[in-house]
Amino acid sequence: MKNLSPFPLFKIYLSLFLSLMMIFSANSQALKIQHDLVVAKDGSGDFRYIQDAIDAIRVYLPKRITVRIKKGVYKEKVVIPSTLSNVTFVGEDGTVISYDDFSGKGKMETFDSYTMKIMGNDITLENLIIENTAGRVGQAVALHIEGDRCVMRKCRFLGNQDTIFTSGENARQHFINCYIEGTVDFIFGSSTSLFENCIIHSKLNGYVSAASTPNWVNYGYVFKNCKLTADANVDKVFLGRPWRSYAKTVFINCELGKHIVAEGWDNWSNVANESTTFYGEYKNFGDGANANARAKWSHQLTDDEASEYTTEKIFAGSINPALNKFWTQPSLIGITGKIDTSYSNYSAYQGSKKTHPITEIVPEKTLSSVNESKAITYGKIGERALLLDVFSPKKIAKKALPAIMIIHGGGWRTGNRTQHYQLARRLAELGYVCFTPEYRLSTEALFPAAVHDLKTALRWMKANAQTYNIDTNRIAILGFSAGGELSAFMGVTAENSVFEGSNGNLNYSSKVQAVVDIDGILSFVHPESGEGDDSKHTSAATYWFGYPKKDNPSLWEDASSLTHVGKNTPPTLFLNSSVDRMHAGRDDFRKVLDQYKIYSEVHSFPDAPHSFCLFNPWFEPTVKYVDEFLKKILK
Repeated sequence: MKNLSPFPLFKIYLSLFLSLMMIFSANSQALKIQHDLVVAKDGSGDFRYIQDAIDAIRVYLPKRITVRIKKGVYKEKVVIPSTLSNVTFVGEDGTVISYDDFSGKGKMETFDSYTMKIMGNDITLENLIIENTAGRVGQAVALHIEGDRCVMRKCRFLGNQDTIFTSGENARQHFINCYIEGTVDFIFGSSTSLFENCIIHSKLNGYVSAASTPNWVNYGYVFKNCKLTADANVDKVFLGRPWRSYAKTVFINCELGKHIVAEGWDNWSNVANESTTFYGEYKNFGDGANANARAKWSHQLTDDEASEYTTEKIFAGSINPALNKFWTQPSLIGITGKIDTSYSNYSAYQGSKKTHPITEIVPEKTLSSVNESKAITYGKIGERALLLDVFSPKKIAKKALPAIMIIHGGGWRTGNRTQHYQLARRLAELGYVCFTPEYRLSTEALFPAAVHDLKTALRWMKANAQTYNIDTNRIAILGFSAGGELSAFMGVTAENSVFEGSNGNLNYSSKVQAVVDIDGILSFVHPESGEGDDSKHTSAATYWFGYPKKDNPSLWEDASSLTHVGKNTPPTLFLNSSVDRMHAGRDDFRKVLDQYKIYSEVHSFPDAPHSFCLFNPWFEPTVKYVDEFLKKILK
């Protein structure tokens, strides 16, 4: 036999080596983590450092996982690589990711100065504080994000110049209920980014945004329903200036503080930019919303133009339509801008009649002893008026009367304030002043917008107490179904700044003295609720939160009354149908009330449909139970 030459032997060894490496690589990825993790500085989790957890996760995850980061200050420079996707990072109150790099530190440039850098797609941040503590030393980025389809919810981004760099020419990012602060160009970059219900805070005179939108991109920065605030000594801030020639930035229904200059926009000392940029506004309000004084080359959008700035259109993209489902599927976004009329007293009657033939409609009729005032504006979101109706006894009372806010149901997505007119009339006949407010449903705005609206209505009631002769120390909140859940949630989150909103009469308290929950669940994550457990993600709560439960469990938990019940919770009456899941969490809720010696009652209607309180033969017993309870509590 001839000896093999060195070269063929080398090829054999190389082939064997490469095969072993492939096997090793495949096995190592198989060993990588693809389940939920906990990071805790005290060692009580799976990892002590965030970056260690990230490095341990399998690349290109086939399904979403959650990394929970316990409270504490993590001084880390965190990188989420482009190979990582489908991960949600959720913090506790007090979870801070902090670093202090800045441009000019050694050979460092702006784009190296980040505290957190996100290169992967489908990354979600929830309830995190991300800060750059370098101070006022020039460019110092807190968040550098280039990933597509990324969501930042209830996060705080703290810094000075260049706080957030949103990049990626075809990347899309959604900031929801976030706080962002800085000095100069503190939101800058080339991505398509929607900032919704955010607080944008200027710490020095300067520029809020510096977009570098590519000229082929339809949308750049869009700020919707945001509030722009500033430190006390700040009085000259521009909405934006173009970092690149085709910058696009629009502010819609935003509250602009007096620190925003009259001209609004700056051309970055280049007149040519005035013909290539697109800077627009629509129905902004506040001291800084000087539409008539704006730079002549900026735009005040028409109604038709503003209608193009829907979530679906902003994030539609044109690169990979298959991925756009993330943004456009109603069960993940929920906002359609269309009124959902699928639930009404009549539709509920038709459904209840099939299962409970004894169901009869309560006749709608005015009462000679009750005054009715309709369509009163209690608040505004931009130019969008929020309305309520008032039902009060005609008989002039010597003392101020107890008041009841009545909140309609409909799965947070449908229904309207007329649902409980007859209940309001009957309770007014018994000596209560009743208010039936509308609130933004999930087709218009996601949680907690409805809570903000209803607390605005409550504060409005107190501010107008003399007009309607109500005693502000004797106020109850009553709600049915989704309204019952909202009534309980308002009771347990009184004066909680996260859920107060910023719309009107903020010098008044959101405390109430009693809650009536009619078939409204107390917990979205309780085993009894069944909310969000369907594989198609079509539950009412999923539409309201904008996330399936598995993708954002902390949000579902935070939105649950059971999470917040405590020593300041008011006495509560529970009226329930025979549908067990509609009182999910009730017994656990009552146990907490019992611990604090807070009064509660439960009355269940055996073999009654979910909508029992709207119909006979259950309507009058409902009125009776409510009246008897409130007479005990609102003495």
